[in-house]
Parts: sequence; structure tokens; C-alpha cells
Amino acid sequence: MKRSLLFCSLAPLGLIAITFLNAQDPSPEEKSVVPPGQEERGLKIFTEKGCYSCHSAGATKLPEVEAGPRLVIELGGDLHAAWTRDDFARAILNPNHVVAEDYRIAMIRLGDHVKAENSPMPEFIDSLTVSDLIHLTTFLDSLSD
Repeated sequence: MKRSLLFCSLAPLGLIAITFLNAQDPSPEEKSVVPPGQEERGLKIFTEKGCYSCHSAGATKLPEVEAGPRLVIELGGDLHAAWTRDDFARAILNPNHVVAEDYRIAMIRLGDHVKAENSPMPEFIDSLTVSDLIHLTTFLDSLSD
């Protein structure tokens, strides 16, 4: 009888502890504000908006870029492995939030410290729909899988 009373009094605490522990470590999917979209549509937007002229996308086949000097910022891989769709959305809508280190170093070497602090990437806040942003961030997020 004492065991069943002890179990009955401790069982709710166990359920609360399990619930608390699960709530402490939500999956990246649960942490993201930007919902998942369609990778294929994101790739199409990446191409249509000309993102490939400054960014590589892992092993994804992209259109040819005009020959000439340019800085290519690699997306995906280890560099962006920890990024969420929210991180990609923030970088797209506010490029100066995180300026690529490769770009910053190149501008400092050229002696242009002002450019080193400002991304050359245009803001897309007025040219992307919410749907476009969702699909584009899903495509970018898939590059680190």
C-alpha cells in the first residue's frame, strides 16, 4: 500500500519533469519562426533573383556566371550548418546584420574599411514575397543537410 501511494505521488512529478526536459530543448524545426517551404521553388527563386552571381550553393548546378573578378560566398556546408531558416531570412532581409568574413577581409586588404562593415548584398525586403522568402530559406537550409 505504501509503495502504491509513493508511486501515485511521484508519478505526476515524473511526468512534469519529462515535459519540462522536452520543453527545454526544442528541435530546430520548433525553434524556427519561418515555416518550411519547397526546396525546388527556393532554388528557382535563388536563380531568378541572381543570387548565384555572388553565392555558390554546394553541389547545386547553377547557371554560368560572366567571367571576371568576383568574390563568391559559399552557402551551405560547415559554415552555415548551424543556421536555421530564421538566420537565412535575417541575412536576406538585413544583409548588414552579418557581413561575410571573406568579404570583410577582402575589403580591409583593399583598404576600404567602410565597405568592410557593409555587405554588398542588396536588401530584398521590398522584392521578395513572404512565400518567396519561405521557399528560399528552405532551399538554403537544405544545403547543410
